[in-house]
Amino acid sequence: MAVINVGLTKRKNSNNYQMRWVDPDTGRETWKSTKTNIKREAERIKNQTEKELNEGTFYKVVKTSWQDFRERYETEVVPGMAKNTAKIISVSFNHVEQTINPKTLKQINGNSLSKFVKQLREKELKDISIKDYLAHLKSSLNWTKSVGLINVVPVFPNLKRARSEKAMKGRPITLEEFERMLDAVPKVIKMVRSTKEDKAKVVESWKFYLRGLWYSGLRLAESLELYWDQEDKLSVDFSGKYPMLRIRAESEKGNKDRLLPIVPEFAEFLQEVPKDQRTGPVFNPLSGWGSRNQMTPMTISKKVAKIGKKANVAVSDDKFASAHDLRRSFGERWAQLIMPQQLMQLMRHESMETTLRFYVGRNAEKAAEAIYEAFEARPCSSLRSISKNDAKPEKEKSHNTL
Repeated sequence: MAVINVGLTKRKNSNNYQMRWVDPDTGRETWKSTKTNIKREAERIKNQTEKELNEGTFYKVVKTSWQDFRERYETEVVPGMAKNTAKIISVSFNHVEQTINPKTLKQINGNSLSKFVKQLREKELKDISIKDYLAHLKSSLNWTKSVGLINVVPVFPNLKRARSEKAMKGRPITLEEFERMLDAVPKVIKMVRSTKEDKAKVVESWKFYLRGLWYSGLRLAESLELYWDQEDKLSVDFSGKYPMLRIRAESEKGNKDRLLPIVPEFAEFLQEVPKDQRTGPVFNPLSGWGSRNQMTPMTISKKVAKIGKKANVAVSDDKFASAHDLRRSFGERWAQLIMPQQLMQLMRHESMETTLRFYVGRNAEKAAEAIYEAFEARPCSSLRSISKNDAKPEKEKSHNTL
């Protein structure tokens, strides 16, 4: 590599000293001001610049507009991501524009990001959501640096969530509570101008849906994307030795095509459906208004929450059972039967940490309870409890024998 020598001079039209060097890659002459008219200070800046040029750590200030950055990122990078991830990125960028309103990427710095967090909190967004927005923004800026649109990624605020936010927002519900929810379905799903047969179909479609969530552990969005016969969607696969879920990249949080196992009870539940009815979406809880079009996830989520409230299944001080609490119940049941690595696959978690924190770790008390119950129920001839007084004569006897 050619050595770059930096010269120092003064131009007639400038009071400050100027640095001059030739770029070995392009052969072009480059001028840069030291922004000082003190020769000793200019010499120091020149020596530092020469050192950075030869070490490859020198960079020019790059001025990239926010709009140019956003357009490139959303057209070159985002299309390869999962749909839900793309939505979160779009929301993140919208928040940046509403709070920081940057004209250039240079305006995204530590100071503006700190104000960004403050304003989002003032809008009563939770730290877990803000943390997601920051993570996606940081990832996008790392890409921007990799393609030369910026030189340095700013330091991002380190949000430490309160311990209470790490806990589940709900809890696993019991079988008895789930049965109460099934019984509450007819009281929540109201019909408009319908026959008894139509009402029965609608009610049964909701019970079928709730049972499906209970047996499968699917997230609400996943459940509504599950199809019998569309290979480009999240689909049921009965072709192998064991029934599986085939998850396409665009439907999966991890953005990868995967074939995942399902539990026997969910497989048996699905196989109850006659083969000639296995077309279209697996789950389509019907509207009480007579429409057979699939309702939005938000509407279905609210309906399930109303069913939980009607059944009086409280999962916290201010919350009743929701669709996600059925998933939590599934996770807790299977956490007692299989290894964490297998549970991670069933729950489709991206990291083992999530599985351990929310499902395996919280079962320590139940495990302790089972251990103590087993100990109390032990045969007299095994696992004998030895007190200090019992142990002493044994030691003395052993000593005397010796």
